[in-house]
Amino acid sequence: MRRLAELRGIDVSSLAHRTAVSETTITAVLDGSEPDPSLVRGLAPVLGLHAGDLFVIADQPVPHHLAPLDPAAAADIASLSWSLTYLPRAVPELHQLVRSLPQQPCPERPSAPRCQEYPNTPGGLIVRLLQNRNLNWLGSAKYLFGIGRRDMLSASTIGMIGRGTKSLTPNLLAGFAAFLDIPADDLSALTGVDLPDDRPPAHPDAAQVAHLLWDARRLTAGQLRQVCDRAHAIRHERADELNAERRCACPGSPREQVSGGG
Repeated sequence: MRRLAELRGIDVSSLAHRTAVSETTITAVLDGSEPDPSLVRGLAPVLGLHAGDLFVIADQPVPHHLAPLDPAAAADIASLSWSLTYLPRAVPELHQLVRSLPQQPCPERPSAPRCQEYPNTPGGLIVRLLQNRNLNWLGSAKYLFGIGRRDMLSASTIGMIGRGTKSLTPNLLAGFAAFLDIPADDLSALTGVDLPDDRPPAHPDAAQVAHLLWDARRLTAGQLRQVCDRAHAIRHERADELNAERRCACPGSPREQVSGGG
């Protein structure tokens, strides 16, 4: 939090005034004391971050109402990566659909396990932020490749980064920053990893994909499947805009008609 405040040029006095707590309390938190959850929520808008992310950054459990609604939706979030990467003009339409779906209550049925623990390391922080977007290891690897435009990593390698057994390199940090909906400079300050000067450009829709992933946290697995179904329909509707190898091969698709279903 100190690094974020310094990056924004916000001093202790200003933080205390804008959160209505004492300078002594703010100083203690910036020096490493565990903040009260209400202070974390109050600091989030001051620092320009999602409250749920600031709990992750503060190494505190994310309150249930600020966490992804349905962990079972992680598989659908991961499968959506192909459409967000390759389908022409699909990202704005799918993002609008995500935002239009009504809020549902938290599913009562047994769901996928909640996020596992990671050490307080640069890689651990990044993977915890990814999980706060309902991105599991496989989904994170897919978005790193498609939206971050980095080398394709295995799901287990993402886990190694989170556990600190594989380094979070400047190039990887820039790739993750493309779809985390957190400024890259913030991530650099938080992790202590400098961004590369010659980093390759991210996907042109990266910023909106990052917003979509954040907004999709509030959806159930069933709702995410609706989004995936619409993405599949777009793949058929705009098949003539795709290279042959990227056209859908399911029955009735243009690719299937040309190739005989092979």
